Amino acid sequence: MTLPAGPPRLPAADQWPVLTGPDCPECEGPDDVTWQGAATGLDYGGAPVHLWECGGCCAEWAIPAHHWPVLDGPDCPSCLTDVTSWATLAPDVPGDLWTCHNGHEFVLTPEGLTVLPEDTA
Repeated sequence: MTLPAGPPRLPAADQWPVLTGPDCPECEGPDDVTWQGAATGLDYGGAPVHLWECGGCCAEWAIPAHHWPVLDGPDCPSCLTDVTSWATLAPDVPGDLWTCHNGHEFVLTPEGLTVLPEDTA
């Protein structure tokens, strides 16, 4: 006999290609963040969103649901590798936070500009 599986801890892989949830925007803690499910975001013009909740501070927030190019991300501007993964929405600069397999992080803005961590300091 097998027990039924619990609710998924992350959205579908084509919409959330990393193995961990986002950092909490309130307490910045990544450890106890759980995905609450999909919804329609009124703040996002009725677009689909993913709802998240922090178990540490109980903050709730939404992130727009997108289909991210898991295998076809932008090249890393630091080491020029083409092996990059979408991580989350960037917390400090409007855009998407990407990481490369060498551990570099960078933001790609909606205008297509690359912002490095040292550029935001």
